[in-house]
Amino acid sequence: MFILTLFTLVLAQLKAQSPKNRKDSTVVVIFNENKDANGNSKSKKTGESNIVKIAPLGFISGTFPLYFERRINNFLTVQVGGGLTSRNYVRGIIQKESSISEIAEYPWGENSQFNDAAEPFFGFKKRKPAMGYMFSIQPRLYFESDAPDGSFLAISYDYYHYATTIAGLKVNSNNEVVHTGENKSEYENLSDIMVHFGYQYIYDRLTLEYTTGIGLRNSKGSKYAANFDYNTNSVNNEGFASYQQTAFNFSIGLKVGYHF
Repeated sequence: MFILTLFTLVLAQLKAQSPKNRKDSTVVVIFNENKDANGNSKSKKTGESNIVKIAPLGFISGTFPLYFERRINNFLTVQVGGGLTSRNYVRGIIQKESSISEIAEYPWGENSQFNDAAEPFFGFKKRKPAMGYMFSIQPRLYFESDAPDGSFLAISYDYYHYATTIAGLKVNSNNEVVHTGENKSEYENLSDIMVHFGYQYIYDRLTLEYTTGIGLRNSKGSKYAANFDYNTNSVNNEGFASYQQTAFNFSIGLKVGYHF
């Protein structure tokens, strides 16, 4: 009983000491320790290792995601996300139709948009958005304070599938070429590999995060195309123009969340 009591007292004393106050030969490596204004170590509340987030400005690029970030240890987290996609309002601003047309393959075997009587890439006068999907995975390394608070560096893979529909071309009674035919399905897939630098503010229950990123984007898509023959006054060579391109990409992100 005496030995058991002694062992209990020693164990309790060791637990009561911080890593800095222990006077044995143990070497303690402290990585990314969070401290208050007085230099004392701060501890996070037990269980507050998760954050659920949304991107309130995602609709600008046609994305409606939901993200979940999980704390792995003091300096590492993993964020995953998924959601729906719709019309991308900024795609046509960033990527001009002329640059796409140079690498597009048309049904008539010529890489020229001048023979295409259908609505051009990224136009939405006749084209309508359809529901698509997206997903993302992003490991994060926090280097200023305990994760998931403060500055971080991250690598992400993001995939976006955008879908659109457009009516096929027909010649009306006035010999005008109009989009009144059967609906055609189009798509664009964007695959991003990005490096992000950001900062996340942790409040009582809410979080605010902003990021900037740079990386590579692979674009692959297909649009409806058709050739109008002025000699016969008819629509010929209906089909799809496909393209694939890899280019540098830059991103700015803003997310708000709830941590628990």
